[in-house]
Amino acid sequence: MNFPDKLKKSIKEKLIDIQNSNFDKSLVIEDSILNEICKISDETKYEISVVIDRKGHIVDIACGDKSSISLTLDIENDKAYSGYRVIHTHPNSTCKLSEMDLSFLRNNKLDFICAVSVKNGQPYDAQIAYNIGDDYLFVNCHDARYINKYGLLEKVSECEKKYKDYLKTKNQIPLQKAILVKVSIKQKENIERDLEELESLAKTADIVTVDKVSQFRVKPDTTYFIGRGKIDLIKEMIQLYEANIVIFDNELSGSKLSNISNALGVRVIDRSMLILDIFASRARTNEGKLQVELAQLKYSLPRLGSYLETSGRFGGGVGMRGPGETKLELNRRIVEQNIQKKSEELEKLKLQRSLNRQKRLKNNKPTVSIVGYTNSGKSTLLNILAKTDVYVKNELFATLDTTTRNVWLGENKEILCTDTVGFINNLPHEFIEAFASTLEESVYSDLILHVVDISDPNYNNHIEVTNKVLHNLKCSSPVLMVYNKCDKLPNLVKDKNCIYISALKGIGIEQLKNKIKDILFC
Repeated sequence: MNFPDKLKKSIKEKLIDIQNSNFDKSLVIEDSILNEICKISDETKYEISVVIDRKGHIVDIACGDKSSISLTLDIENDKAYSGYRVIHTHPNSTCKLSEMDLSFLRNNKLDFICAVSVKNGQPYDAQIAYNIGDDYLFVNCHDARYINKYGLLEKVSECEKKYKDYLKTKNQIPLQKAILVKVSIKQKENIERDLEELESLAKTADIVTVDKVSQFRVKPDTTYFIGRGKIDLIKEMIQLYEANIVIFDNELSGSKLSNISNALGVRVIDRSMLILDIFASRARTNEGKLQVELAQLKYSLPRLGSYLETSGRFGGGVGMRGPGETKLELNRRIVEQNIQKKSEELEKLKLQRSLNRQKRLKNNKPTVSIVGYTNSGKSTLLNILAKTDVYVKNELFATLDTTTRNVWLGENKEILCTDTVGFINNLPHEFIEAFASTLEESVYSDLILHVVDISDPNYNNHIEVTNKVLHNLKCSSPVLMVYNKCDKLPNLVKDKNCIYISALKGIGIEQLKNKIKDILFC
């Protein structure tokens, strides 16, 4: 039961009496009950919603407006229809079912949903909808007083069969649909840009973005980080779009993650969790996998309580491919032990990498590292320089593992070129720590090619992010700016100290090779 606080005690008692009543299972709803909820709806101006099972038992009742009504239904996941139907009133309104009503029908697998308009305290007309998969079957009752005469219950088995047939033909892999959220504490932040990048990250993780929410705040809300009014808005969006995940661009503490997921009833992750999940799916080498596992462990350690509280309710999926445990304190020790173990393993690999680097130095081959913002074209450039086939795709973090190849520059001049993982704004510090040994390739290189997608409107910000990471790594190697995708900007004003290329089309590659030779061999 869910009633507004200001509802009269006498009205609450009447609604409780209604919930405690049963009627013949051959009826959609008993006439006296329909008349009573319409009378109460007219008096209070609230919608009254009644949940009925197939035995004629009223299992729940709620009173409120569209945004506040909440019903508790126990639904079995393996059923096409839940076996429940919802009859609700529309005071001083038409009986037309809203998108919110239809999403409630879908999300709760109802047998059907029925809206009854109220006129002068009496049921007037009604609209009923059945979910048959790719569409709805609507039935209009022109006189709601005779709702039991329209054969609504008989249509349930027919529509349920259509829905089952629909489920057999559709892809059984559940589609992840997300609402993206950004809270700006600093007025200078570019919310639109950050949400666009978050959407690209979500797309990389095979998540469909259905809507976005943003808010400026002087300081975060103590419970939900975002304002409580926005929490209510996101609840409505979840129901409307059937979203099953909410992604915050902000980094959230374990308590905030737990509070928000409890309030919204869906899985909640933040930007760092999303990035780490992408890394988990991209790593191919043993070192790459170790680095990802270490980053996940370090990130999850202070948030174990949140993982334990939400993992049982929401199962696997994005943001849940990291470590999962059963007892908090025991798991804290297990995670700490695993962090120690993974760190030691990576330290051994770091030593091996150092030995390999020394061997390369003995070969007198200059080393060049390709760095830059993710999806700027680094792997494409390595492929065309080394005539190799490093995996390339137009998405963020398409390649995660570091790759080194021989590059022939002509005139008996050869270099070793390394493609490093792409950087991104607000990169989790756990990532920097875990990937430190790999990123050291940039520190010890004879030359760094800083590749920039100049066709991206935010390329200046991308340059700033990459320079910041290189600074944090205490990198002192000379840097050559390489502006990629210049073919998209025919009227580009060029800087003579930089190289302009199109790695995809092979434009400017010879000039780049000549510039590398001038720097390394002169």
